[in-house]
Amino acid sequence: MKSWEKLSLTMFSFLAAPFIKKFEEKSPEKILKRSVDILDDAVAFELKSFIGSSQSSSGGFKDRAGNPDLYYTLFGWFTADALGMKKECDLVWPYVSTEINRKEPQGVYLHCLAILSALSGRTGEFKKLHGARLRMSPGMNEQKLYGAFLSVLSYWYLRDFRGIFRLRRKMKTLSFNEDLPCPLAAASLVLAGSFREPVDGHIKQVMAFYDGKGGFRATGSTPIPDLLSTAVALYALNFCGYDLREIKPDSLSFIDSLFIDGGFSGHPLDPDPDIEYTFYGLLALGALNS
Repeated sequence: MKSWEKLSLTMFSFLAAPFIKKFEEKSPEKILKRSVDILDDAVAFELKSFIGSSQSSSGGFKDRAGNPDLYYTLFGWFTADALGMKKECDLVWPYVSTEINRKEPQGVYLHCLAILSALSGRTGEFKKLHGARLRMSPGMNEQKLYGAFLSVLSYWYLRDFRGIFRLRRKMKTLSFNEDLPCPLAAASLVLAGSFREPVDGHIKQVMAFYDGKGGFRATGSTPIPDLLSTAVALYALNFCGYDLREIKPDSLSFIDSLFIDGGFSGHPLDPDPDIEYTFYGLLALGALNS
């Protein structure tokens, strides 16, 4: 690395330091691992069996149709890692390696590829092939808030401090929106907390989706709570230091009610678990145990 590149990296590391410190304390994998402390041995065994059966021979984790998919593989890696399943995590890279050389991954798949490459220790390979595309990700234009949230995760795992700093500057163009659904309101709260922006309004917005019985609804008009909304809400609230003790007992009961056949389902009317919702189940438990 050239001297000016080292200086640039040092400068952007300093500028991004508040965000880096916050995410080191509250990164998704750290929160996920805290869920393990409240699992009994029988449940942990069932989870490991379910996660193992959800991985394809290619190393990728399967979607609901049974096909390996980058999106589901990201959730699979995180859940396997939280439960100490090193072999399953190691098997992911051959699949990611194949995907990284495919032409022009877009949208959420580009961000999944970035994070999985970093988790597999292949940051350089991703940056060489797709780093420029990530910085120009169209998600920032199509859905600024969601794109910003995906970008901040990708930059964190890639240790792209310049990207984090630039994103912080872009955040100034994102206005507070009272009409966001719960997952995006939670993303907005995490972003505000990451960059030391005021969070009280965001917390109030997220808590408006609480159903009073342990779960969070996707929108104000949604009739039932779901696990995705509940998990991201709890994670965001925990991320910003909100006291979850009052809702913890009911939330634990709601999450437990969705544990089916070794994994978690998405909502009370969903009879089938999958790897994505199993990730969200553990994330929710970890947020409540932090």
